[in-house]
Amino acid sequence: MLGNSETKTTAMKTPKKILLIDHEPGVTRLVRQALEKAGKYLIQEEHDDRSALQAARSFQPDLILLDTTASSPDGQVLERQIQTDALLRDTPLLRLSSLKSESQMVSGGILSGYSFFAAPIRIEEVLRGVEDLLFGKD
Repeated sequence: MLGNSETKTTAMKTPKKILLIDHEPGVTRLVRQALEKAGKYLIQEEHDDRSALQAARSFQPDLILLDTTASSPDGQVLERQIQTDALLRDTPLLRLSSLKSESQMVSGGILSGYSFFAAPIRIEEVLRGVEDLLFGKD
């Protein structure tokens, strides 16, 4: 049986799988590069809501980073599909949001049961949020 520190070391050696879903390839490229630089993640990108669900099912990510606007019907459908899918419903979802009202412009938090970051997104905050969700806070 592994001790507590041995368990952490083993978990850190196995890359965590992250699915990035965003319509903008430039956004996923930026986030992907930052995550890959950390050396702990295996990343897959998806730019189409309709194929994102299938990609998530086959990739089986440890975390889904999702950037769809709350007003987007396709984005809302995708979120519901992820929440109700037997293979994905327990997968943490970190929402990269485009909230516009000043009262909603916070660096991060919980909104409708999702972890999120409001725009403009600072990559350091995203990296810290991913780390906390996948490896816990020390």
